[in-house]
Amino acid sequence: MAATVMSERGRKLLRDFPALGALHEHDRKGIEGLIGLVERAAEYNRDVALPRALELDERMEREPDYFDWEMMREACKYRFFSLAIPEVLGGLANKYMVTGMALVVEELCSACGGIGLAIAAHSLGVAPLIASGAMAHWETVLHEIVEEEKKGNPVLMAYAITEPSAGTDVEEPEFLAVARIGLEAKRVKGGYRVNGRKCFISGGSEAKYITMTAATDRSRPLETWTTFLVERGMEGFSTPRVELKMGQRACHAAELLFEDVFIPHSHVLGYEGDGIANGILIIMAASRGPVGAIATGIARGAFEHFLAWAREPANGKKPIDEDRIRMALADMYAVLEENRGLYLGHSLGGDALFRNAFTHPLFLSAFMIPRRIRASKPYASLLNSYYGKGLVNILFRYFIKDEDATDMLAKASLAKFACADNAMALVSRALELMGTTPSPQRRWVEKAYRDVKLTQIYEGTNQLNRLALYNTEIAGTLKVEIPGPFKKGVR
Repeated sequence: MAATVMSERGRKLLRDFPALGALHEHDRKGIEGLIGLVERAAEYNRDVALPRALELDERMEREPDYFDWEMMREACKYRFFSLAIPEVLGGLANKYMVTGMALVVEELCSACGGIGLAIAAHSLGVAPLIASGAMAHWETVLHEIVEEEKKGNPVLMAYAITEPSAGTDVEEPEFLAVARIGLEAKRVKGGYRVNGRKCFISGGSEAKYITMTAATDRSRPLETWTTFLVERGMEGFSTPRVELKMGQRACHAAELLFEDVFIPHSHVLGYEGDGIANGILIIMAASRGPVGAIATGIARGAFEHFLAWAREPANGKKPIDEDRIRMALADMYAVLEENRGLYLGHSLGGDALFRNAFTHPLFLSAFMIPRRIRASKPYASLLNSYYGKGLVNILFRYFIKDEDATDMLAKASLAKFACADNAMALVSRALELMGTTPSPQRRWVEKAYRDVKLTQIYEGTNQLNRLALYNTEIAGTLKVEIPGPFKKGVR
């Protein structure tokens, strides 16, 4: 069989990521699949993101309620909304699920952090459905996303944990135990009644489905933290406002209001009280690394625009002819290489963790059952039952070990805060060296400065991520414990 000819972008990707180059020798098909994802993202940047990024940023400063649905419909052509959905369900997630997500978001965010976030926030909303093993909803919600995407209709998800009085608090067990929780999901016949607010939810105003964590007893949030699936049409649910943002404006940050919203038992993901593990820590272990990739992408875009500025003549000479500019460019290049090593190390480790769960023959055998049966109400009822959830948890505990999940959280937290801080320093230095003289390239770098700041805040502030790294790797006091089967007191 003749060898395939790799594109220049593919060769560059293997040069930029030597670990992928080494893996390519042993897994040509898998790594070339990753290259294909990055090439899709580069094409989307060229045709969609770059032509509209600056104009969209300015428009959403004037009109914060505006949302560019056309850019999301264009994203359907590249199947970006299936990145986190397993291949067995028609999605794109395979044994390089985490790595593929990270590489794609770096590429997208090199053009526009806000547009990249608008796409990535959807996958974050999908993640709790996957991580909790909520298979009853895979044949409904995830199937709908995949099928509608093929038609060019984006069906979006979002992830809601932050509350007005509890932001970073809810992402760490020690803090959640004493957090001031405002929203509460009280158990009633057939389900729960939810009252309260969530805030700063990326993509929350556009999402049809929202995965949400909430306490069922505000006086004991750690013990009762639970993950729910919310549908936009539920009575009493609304999104009363979106924020006027400084950066990443292309993706809304929305307030969610719950006024006596009824959520049925079928929409509890896992068991009541499992939310800190399958609704927070596993999600953070998977998503904080890609946030490092978002920061790296924004910084890379700033670097490229700074380099273009340095090569342009100004007052009869080019800035790049000065050694101080050349050394600054070398420092920036080193930052990008350091960041890539950090987030790729997390991503490949994450893929090793999840690969056993989602590519094992035992897992795949569940999908040998005809879809008409898997999508039926009796089958969904079985999976939603006490014993059905217990069986799924047995499988997850078999494939995913607590110590491996804890190690992944540590690497994710490190990649998140280090990449974000490095990126912030890079963009700040570029803007400082460019001075105050207006130019097209400075306009891009100024936008990157506003965009990159947010990466130090979401997915837990960088201060919390430092504590997470200390608690997991140094003190050994924080461990991710995969929920066990057949939880007592829950029926």
